[in-house]
Amino acid sequence: MVILAADTSTGFGSVAIRDPGGDILLVPMDGGKPHSETLLPSVDKALSLAGMTRRDVRALAVGTGPGNFTGLRVGLSTFKGWALALGLPILPVPSHAAAAYFSLREGKEVLVLTDARKGEVFASRFRGLDENGLPSKQGETVLLPLEKAASWASAYLSGPAKILGTAVPLLMEKGGEGWMGKNDPSPLDPLASGVLCIGEILLSLGRSVGPESLVPEYVRPPDARPPGSSGVTAR
Repeated sequence: MVILAADTSTGFGSVAIRDPGGDILLVPMDGGKPHSETLLPSVDKALSLAGMTRRDVRALAVGTGPGNFTGLRVGLSTFKGWALALGLPILPVPSHAAAAYFSLREGKEVLVLTDARKGEVFASRFRGLDENGLPSKQGETVLLPLEKAASWASAYLSGPAKILGTAVPLLMEKGGEGWMGKNDPSPLDPLASGVLCIGEILLSLGRSVGPESLVPEYVRPPDARPPGSSGVTAR
């Protein structure tokens, strides 16, 4: 079954699909433009490289965050509309799990630290793959001030780990060379390949959802709230 995957949770948006030979084709989106302008052209480019059209797609996998509100809305609303129009199943994939996936396959413990802006980071930790081959997250994704990231990581690391994420350069600038340098830090690569691989596993397990069940993982509540809102944190 042809699955098309995308992630728009960070500035490094991307689209991925397997070609007829089974290789993953990854198309990074133009980071200099809004995702709303680059997602669909990137979809069409990926399909063209695979020798396919939108009619060949039978399922959609999409990164659900955490990430910035605008980027997540673009990806989720676009795929939700596509799924509604054509009756396609959706495979929701946490973006941090997608970031960790390939390092976890190598047997590494992984911390994912992505830029949440406003001097904060989204932080998740993963230890191995579960019995289905899915990333095993330890605890919940948390929102931390940049200056708290080192103590958070130190409290959870059981040994050398892979540290990934768009927050890595920010943390290195703020004196993270010591603790991060011992743990193989790396900026985040485009995530759609990980979204695709996890989506394939979810599909094999029958864990697709309908468009109405596709929700983002915001972690931070939105800045703008409707009148009378209680201000409860969105999840």
